[in-house]
Amino acid sequence: MVFKAYDIRGVYREELDEDFAYSLGRVLGERYKNILVANDVRIGSRELLKPFIYGIMEAGGKVSYGGTISTPLMYFGTRGRYDLGVILTASHNPPEYTGFKMCDREALPISPVEEIAPIFKKERLEDSQRREVEEIDLEELKVDISSDYKRFFLKRFRSYDIVVAVDFAHGSTSLVEKEILEEWLEDTVFINHYPDGTFPAHQPDTLKASCLKDIIRTVRENSCNIGVVFDGDGDRIGIVDEKGNILPGDILTAIIAREILREKEGAKIIYDLRCSKVVPEVIERYGGIPVKSRVGHYFIKKLMHEIDGEFAGELSNHFYFKEIGYFEGPLMALNYILSIMEERGEPLSSIWKEFRRYYHSGEINFRVKDQKRVLEKLKEIYRNYKIEELDGLSVYGEGWWFNIRPSNTEPLLRLNLEGDTEEIMREKLEEVKRVIEEISSY
Repeated sequence: MVFKAYDIRGVYREELDEDFAYSLGRVLGERYKNILVANDVRIGSRELLKPFIYGIMEAGGKVSYGGTISTPLMYFGTRGRYDLGVILTASHNPPEYTGFKMCDREALPISPVEEIAPIFKKERLEDSQRREVEEIDLEELKVDISSDYKRFFLKRFRSYDIVVAVDFAHGSTSLVEKEILEEWLEDTVFINHYPDGTFPAHQPDTLKASCLKDIIRTVRENSCNIGVVFDGDGDRIGIVDEKGNILPGDILTAIIAREILREKEGAKIIYDLRCSKVVPEVIERYGGIPVKSRVGHYFIKKLMHEIDGEFAGELSNHFYFKEIGYFEGPLMALNYILSIMEERGEPLSSIWKEFRRYYHSGEINFRVKDQKRVLEKLKEIYRNYKIEELDGLSVYGEGWWFNIRPSNTEPLLRLNLEGDTEEIMREKLEEVKRVIEEISSY
C-alpha cells in the first residue's frame, strides 16, 4: 500500500507510475486551487513531475513550480503563500523509490491515509494527454522560493571558527543548502556534493551505519571538528564528532533543548517516546516543560501547533523549530551544535558524552506476522509494570523501560529499550527479544 501515515511512497513504475501521478494531481487540483510543487533529485520524482502537474491543472488548480529542492525548503515556501505544498520525494529510501509529501498553508502535513486514500481513484492518461504532458514548460511555472530561504538563514547565523565536513549524499541539499553552507561557514570539506538521483556514494540515510562511513572517514582524514550528513530530501541531519563517533538523535535533542532553554526558559520542548530519559531530565533541569509525543512528523507538527512548542526532536534525527514555522530545520540544528562547540571551546566528543547517562539499545526491528497479537501478549506479560499506549506499547520498570510499536511504513515492530546500566540494558533486551520470538513462534 503506497498510502502511508506520513506520505505516499513506493517503487517507481512498479507501484507509482505516470497514471498514478496524474490521478493524484487531479484529486489535489479539485481540492486546492493554489499549489506549490517541487521535487527531489530522484529519477522517479523527475519522471512523475509533469504528469502530476498536468493532473492538477486539468482539475482546475494553479501550479507554481519550486524546482529541485529540499523538503524543508518546500515547507518554507508553502507556509502562508500556497493552499498546498507538494514535493515528489522518497526521503531516505533507496533510489528506486519515489513518492509525495504534502502540507497545508501552515506547513502542517496532509495525511494520505485519512485525507487522500478515501477519495483517490486511479485514472489512465490517454495518448493525446501524454503528448500534452511532455509539452509542459516547467520554466513558465517556475517561482523563486529559494532566495527568501537563503536570506533567512544567512541573516540568522553567524560564522564559526570550526572545521565542518558535510556529506550531501548526492541529495537535494547539494543545491540550495550547499550554497547557504558555502556562504555561512568559513572552513568546510564537502563530499558527495552534486545532485544524482542514483545516489552513487551510498543510500541517503542518516541512521544506517553503512551510510555514515564516508563522513566518518572524511572527518578523520581532514582533522575536522564535526561531520554532518543529510538524508535524501534534507529533512534529517546526522552528526559525528571529531573522532568519528555517531551522535544519537535523542542526545542531539537534549543538547539543542538545553541551548534553546538558555534563551527561552519555560519553553515547551517535545520529544518522541523512543528518546532516552535524559531528554526530559535535561529539559526540566534547564527550566523547560517536556512533552512526550508519538513518533512521526505528522503527529509532532500538529502537537507543536497545539501547545505552541518551541522545539521538538526525534530519535530519527528530525529536529523541528517554532522559529522557522514548526517544521524541520536541519540547518538550525547544526547552528545550535556549532554555537555550543565554540562557546565551550571543547571538542564535540567531550560535550555530548556528558549526556550519555543511560544505555540505549537503538532501534531494533522484528518482522512478525501479527503485530497486534504480539503487542497484546506483551501487554499481558508485563501487566504488573507501568504501561502506556501512546504509540504502540511502552513498559516502565525499575531502572529500565522499553517501547515497541508498529512501523508506519513497513510490516515491522520496532523496539527501543533503555537501562540505567549497560548490564540492565543487555539483560532486559535479551528478555524482551526472547518473549517476542516465543510469541511469534506459535
